[in-house]
Amino acid sequence: MHAKLAVADQRVLLVSSANLTQSGVSKNIEAGLLVRGGPAPRRAAEHVARLRARGVLRRLS
Repeated sequence: MHAKLAVADQRVLLVSSANLTQSGVSKNIEAGLLVRGGPAPRRAAEHVARLRARGVLRRLS
């Protein structure tokens, strides 16, 4: 399994095996974790920002 993540405003973090599409969320059997508050959302956002700054992650065009 590989995970996807989404962070909103460094306050809400979603880590899930689900593809973030309508069918991936509504039709498939997936597992996920929703975190509201605490340090995890901020730390995840900072980690992604560091990966982008190092060129590990880049925007697809």
